[in-house]
Amino acid sequence: MYYLIPAVLLFLIAFLLVRTFLFARPPIPPEDVELPAVDVERLAVGLGEAIRCETVSTGEGAPPAAGELFKLHTQLQLRFPLAHARLKRESVNDLSLLYTWEGRQPDLPPVLFTSHQDVVPVDPTQLDAWQQPPFSGVLTDGAVWGRGALDTKSTLIALLEAVESLLAAGYQPQRTVLLAFGHDEEIGGANGAKRIAETLQQRGLQPAAVLDEGGAVVQGVLPGFAGPVALVGTAEKGYLSLKLTAAGQEGHSSAPPKNSAIGRLAQALAQLEANPMPARLTALAQTYREAGSLASFGMQVVFANLWLFGGLVRRKLDANAQTAAAVRTTTALTIVEGGVKDNILPSQARAVVNFRLFPGDTIAGVCERVRRLIGDENVQFEVLSQASWEASPVSATDTLLYFQLGSAIRQVFPQAAVGPYLVQGATDARHYTGLSGQVFRFSPYLVTGEDLKTIHGVNEHISLDNLERMAQCYAQVMRAWGGEVEQEVEVESVDREANEEGNLN
Repeated sequence: MYYLIPAVLLFLIAFLLVRTFLFARPPIPPEDVELPAVDVERLAVGLGEAIRCETVSTGEGAPPAAGELFKLHTQLQLRFPLAHARLKRESVNDLSLLYTWEGRQPDLPPVLFTSHQDVVPVDPTQLDAWQQPPFSGVLTDGAVWGRGALDTKSTLIALLEAVESLLAAGYQPQRTVLLAFGHDEEIGGANGAKRIAETLQQRGLQPAAVLDEGGAVVQGVLPGFAGPVALVGTAEKGYLSLKLTAAGQEGHSSAPPKNSAIGRLAQALAQLEANPMPARLTALAQTYREAGSLASFGMQVVFANLWLFGGLVRRKLDANAQTAAAVRTTTALTIVEGGVKDNILPSQARAVVNFRLFPGDTIAGVCERVRRLIGDENVQFEVLSQASWEASPVSATDTLLYFQLGSAIRQVFPQAAVGPYLVQGATDARHYTGLSGQVFRFSPYLVTGEDLKTIHGVNEHISLDNLERMAQCYAQVMRAWGGEVEQEVEVESVDREANEEGNLN
């Protein structure tokens, strides 16, 4: 009987190894191509100018000052004359921008590249911690510094530089290329990207693909990878904020009831926090399936055999708040209110709970779970106004458009693995999912975990090398998605024409 044990172990090991070898998709070697020439000085100067425009969306839901946005628009026009001479520029809802680069075959579905003009505020208590003033846009130590350097004025400038360089090389796309720059992404995009999407819908335009910010080429961030990994967002979480209200008996604190409003609310919140939504490894497993051939062999074995190692993976992920959030709908207790004086029992206590919805979970499903967990008719809840949307659809990765995007990334970052990724936060991309089934979220720069901490934080900056690669990557994607058509063009005459006319469309 005991002789069966080694045989079973050998069979199990062989089974695990076979599944491992069949699991990860080997990377396609990047094409040996000559990357387009881009003007690094124009990139650096243009980004510095953009940072000095204080296009700040505040936490109270106020969009940037119109004067700062208009100043940015003028600087873009002067910095990128070819783009503003050859592309049609429109103002959408006064403050957002839509550029149209008409293709040779305008009947083909267009492709859409997006960014946003606004940035988050700077914490005034942290000003002394900045190595350079946050709105200086200064170039020093080989990097441009300031709010928006990573999130995400760099993508806006790099997109326009990609267009400028392609125009200078005489390129014209077969299909129309659209650039959309909303002005209020940091407060939800309701008056920016949403209005642009509505404008495109009214015109009957359904982009074949959309590329917005989201993932990046990360180094030392994804477990099991010694080298860089390009994480392409194929979906993003939904959003739900619930206001909980607990009722109790008002009175003097000298004779408290058995169940007070604050006590009821505390019990409800404790129930929600103690019972997180279940973890789902589907999104992370897809990342390792497509990028995992460059991961450590041990990590490949684990993700190829989640039927055996799934419990271990969940426990490891749950040990860290960031990785735990990557595999489930999160539950965050963010606001608690109740009482006005230390000797008065309040009749009500209130709290706000914020959920970030994993694809597959719904607003209705989360609300039903909250109702069941609380189980107290004296604790009611409601969805906060304008604080809910479903998780986005998941864009397919077995398509030519995704393959072309991945190829362009590896042409610029040849050492990187490329894999799909679930974006944890909200982007403008969600406003375009009703127009296109291929919506991707990726910013083509290389960042470490320390770099990521500066986004919405202190000492945000981007290297000149990253800026150059961003513009090159965008140019490669535009060529791939737009079609390979080039024509001779008298660049100098177009440049003069742009400067003379100003193109104030």
